[in-house]
Amino acid sequence: MNQVDRAVLVTAVSEMAVLRALQLAGNRLLGKRGRSVRGPMKAVEPWSIHVHLQVQEHEFDALLTDAWQIPVAVGLPDDLLDALDKHVRNLLAAGIEFRRNDLLLTLSRLPQQPVLPWDSQ
Repeated sequence: MNQVDRAVLVTAVSEMAVLRALQLAGNRLLGKRGRSVRGPMKAVEPWSIHVHLQVQEHEFDALLTDAWQIPVAVGLPDDLLDALDKHVRNLLAAGIEFRRNDLLLTLSRLPQQPVLPWDSQ
């Protein structure tokens, strides 16, 4: 696999993992609110709830419980998962919508290209 194909694959896998983590966090964040908040949020995608409802730093661990369970199960490397977790926590803290360009910037800061589990096959 060439470098461009690998970069696209790492980006796609990372994007799905980040959006899933934001989705779980959004559903949990919304679940903690009453009907008066949940009703108007029905039109908002779960991965964008944090843009509309403030998230406190002390809530991060609870909101992201098991968020990385699937990426861990498929064997994504720890350095990639750590970077993605920090990325998600930054989005939650700042109330910023997911943007692919921001994720690409996060991935570009990794010290080396992550080795994906299927690279060795």
